[in-house]
Amino acid sequence: MMMQPKQPYLTGFVFKVWTFLILASLHYPLMAQTTARISGYLRDADTGEPLQYANVVLVDTDLGSATNVHGFYVIVGIPPGEYVLKVMMLGYESIEREVSLAAGGDLRVDAELTVEALVSEGVVVTADRVRFEEMVEVSRVNLTLREIKHTPAFVEADLFRTLQMMPGVQSTSDFSSALVVRGGSPDENLILLDGIEVYNPYHLGGIFSTFNANALANAEFMPGGFPSQFGNRNSSVLEITSREGNSRGARLFKDRTIGEYWNLSQLQGEISLLSSKFLAEGPIHNGSWMFAWRRTYYDQLIDLYYLLFRDDEPLGGYYFRDLHGKVIYNLSHTDRLVLATYNGRDFAMVDVEQESDAVNVDLNWGNRTHSVQWRHVPNSRFISLFSVANTRYDWDFFVGITQTDSGVGTVSANIEQSVGLNDWTIKERLEWFVNTEHTVTTGFEIKTLGMHLRQSIGDLTLFSREQNPYILALYAQDRWKPGPRFSLQSGLRLTRFELHSRLYLEPRLGFKYFLTDDMALKGSWGIFRQFLFTSSSDDEFLNFVDFWLPVPRENHAQSAQHFILGLEQWIGEGFFTSLVAYYKPYGNLLDVNPHGDPSIEEDDFVEGTGAAWGVEFLAKKSLGKLTGWLGYTYARLQKEVDFNSDGTIDPDAGEVYYPKYDRPHTLNAVFSYPVGKKRALGLTISLSSGQPYTPVWGKVYSQSSFGSYTHPYDNLITLPGRKNSARLPTYFRSDISWTRDIRFFRMDGKFKFQVLNFTNHFNVLLYAWDHSESPSGVTAISMFPILPTFGVEFKL
Repeated sequence: MMMQPKQPYLTGFVFKVWTFLILASLHYPLMAQTTARISGYLRDADTGEPLQYANVVLVDTDLGSATNVHGFYVIVGIPPGEYVLKVMMLGYESIEREVSLAAGGDLRVDAELTVEALVSEGVVVTADRVRFEEMVEVSRVNLTLREIKHTPAFVEADLFRTLQMMPGVQSTSDFSSALVVRGGSPDENLILLDGIEVYNPYHLGGIFSTFNANALANAEFMPGGFPSQFGNRNSSVLEITSREGNSRGARLFKDRTIGEYWNLSQLQGEISLLSSKFLAEGPIHNGSWMFAWRRTYYDQLIDLYYLLFRDDEPLGGYYFRDLHGKVIYNLSHTDRLVLATYNGRDFAMVDVEQESDAVNVDLNWGNRTHSVQWRHVPNSRFISLFSVANTRYDWDFFVGITQTDSGVGTVSANIEQSVGLNDWTIKERLEWFVNTEHTVTTGFEIKTLGMHLRQSIGDLTLFSREQNPYILALYAQDRWKPGPRFSLQSGLRLTRFELHSRLYLEPRLGFKYFLTDDMALKGSWGIFRQFLFTSSSDDEFLNFVDFWLPVPRENHAQSAQHFILGLEQWIGEGFFTSLVAYYKPYGNLLDVNPHGDPSIEEDDFVEGTGAAWGVEFLAKKSLGKLTGWLGYTYARLQKEVDFNSDGTIDPDAGEVYYPKYDRPHTLNAVFSYPVGKKRALGLTISLSSGQPYTPVWGKVYSQSSFGSYTHPYDNLITLPGRKNSARLPTYFRSDISWTRDIRFFRMDGKFKFQVLNFTNHFNVLLYAWDHSESPSGVTAISMFPILPTFGVEFKL
């Protein structure tokens, strides 16, 4: 039996060390005003988009900095004098500016860099190298739009499908883009779009993610050990930054007054077998705008098929759409307003008519987010980000049944279900560049939630529950860099959850030490808690809707600790490797109570513990002709849950088991290679252990499923074996893609052709048993077969 992973002695020791270090680091006095500072924004000269992780240095000194995701940099602790400020980024022309600094001076230097066709030999700084030197978090991954688009995916480029190819991340099946990170269920991942939480980031039960890849600028993924500014999740954080919009071009109104206030810079689109999408962007007065749209046309293809080849009407249809918009307005050189919105919905319809009977099914579900963010940079000491956001997730299900009988007449009944989550969040993050050694980040988060679940038949309400909890959080973090080789990041998050009468403390600690100039040792520890979760069973293989719930009053918050140690090696420009080991004990988990009484609200869930542990290897190359990565993961996950609530854990009763997310071995490879100047090949390979499942030991006559009056026990049901004691066969899939630059109607574009599972390997999704035969028959249901797709991109 697995030991319960509470680790009181180890936790207490680490907590004491963390307390000592954070107090010791803040003991150092602030640097006197005998030095100067330089700060500013770096942007692309052609588009106005921020340049992320560019390198900014003072020539012939050891002083320098790097830009963040907003293109902002700060250099502190500069002695007074004359300097040459140099800005470098791979793929752009380097620039130099002479600057003069006095004691206590605070100089603002903004710059725009021009793309150069050939990278000069003097430019050797890449964004990957900057992140390697600056980031403390272990196994933090950055994905660019180029990497996402060069990874073969189902029909179109997909951020989540690309992340599933990284070490430590798995998928549940080909039919799901949900992220399983280091054994954690998909609801343990915090998904942020421009800082706003998205609760159900999937379409069609998880086959597609909700994010239009063309609208994305950057994605930062932290599979564990994330800092204290993030909370209410136990596994990972995915920060997605959308494009700001091209503010430099002016195609429509170059010489008209309206062009000073609104214009169009660029229009691009993509058409594939199953979806179409486009993106438009341009400048406004003192700012920019961006709008992206996507829609699938499964429903239109079905209608066309019936029109051409059938005489009857289609039984139903399905489609989804996304709208994503962003407007940026610069109030002054120190203040900026960002308005952002996202709306993604799925629609499914089924209409069946047979003689005098009819069944109508209507489903629609999705996310809506709206936010206002105020960024205030009064000087080079502080950056303030204040935001107000509303995000909604809802699911509406309707079934209408109509029957006509000659004696009774027409009888109809409606079955309805409604699930909703309405989240209002106010956040503030203040970043304080204290001196060359200390950068302090602090802030707060106020979250109020409106959650409901209703079920009814006609006018009869079967179930109705509404809850309106709030979550309050404060956090503080100090990044201490006493020298060029060592960095320590310590933080603390305080959380108050309304349904629990207590204050939760979540300390976080991370460090980085450069063993050599190109090799870094990293480590992190932290306590993480989660107050919202989805009610899903381990036996589900497809999940079309997430039922988000707050942790009940009678249950403890879900909790986990992260112990992570990693080694990163920079081999050459654009090429690095990492080796990471982790241990993630779960202090408390919630699972659906299989013996729950529907009339008793307090026994819907049972508590348990668990542990995930593993080793991850990554080799990534981002420069040169051949780019991509190779990743291997050894990972295990085990849970202990008292399903029968008898106070003991019985392994023979399936209360100690490997969940469906447990896959010991996973090997992923992603490669992209240009063929000439206009063509490129892409290849992905995925090989992993099969996921656990509960085997069938036999069949038995049902004592609860009524057969007929003459044979009341006529029905046969499955006799299950021990929970998840067997595994599906090894999973293997390889996809290939081919793209070619084209030009048509004076527009630049790309033609894309790809084949999913081009080896046509049979990957088992599940086994379906038929007990009507003797002996019983079993059929293996597969995932994706070989599947070719193609599409066209265009840019105006």
